[in-house]
Amino acid sequence: MTAKRRKSIPLIVKLQVALRKLGYTIEEVDFDHFPALALRNWDEATNDTDPPANHPDFIRVLTKGEHKVKTFGPGGEKRITSAGGDIHAIAHERRVTEKEAAFQRRVLARANGEPKPQSKWPKRKMPKRVRRSS
Repeated sequence: MTAKRRKSIPLIVKLQVALRKLGYTIEEVDFDHFPALALRNWDEATNDTDPPANHPDFIRVLTKGEHKVKTFGPGGEKRITSAGGDIHAIAHERRVTEKEAAFQRRVLARANGEPKPQSKWPKRKMPKRVRRSS
């Protein structure tokens, strides 16, 4: 009599068993990229982020509440400011990068002999002081 080979356990079942061991269900957790994908450097050679987007060492299991705090900051979605969250860090990086690029363009333009751009403030003569004799 030959033994039948059983099918291997599906990966989703293994995941559910592991989460249950930790005290969670699949509906209670989110998988989070750490650091956020938008904050990673882009590698042209591999056409992927550095570290790779789905590398298991850079993905964490967080509860839905923990994931909201990490993404939106300590105040959650409804907070006015997102300071402390991934969204804030992504916006800050974009803003700083654009400012740095504009500054570099200005510096290179001056180095190439282009005139300094006109100031937005008009030039005014200083008023003359009138000395009064007593």
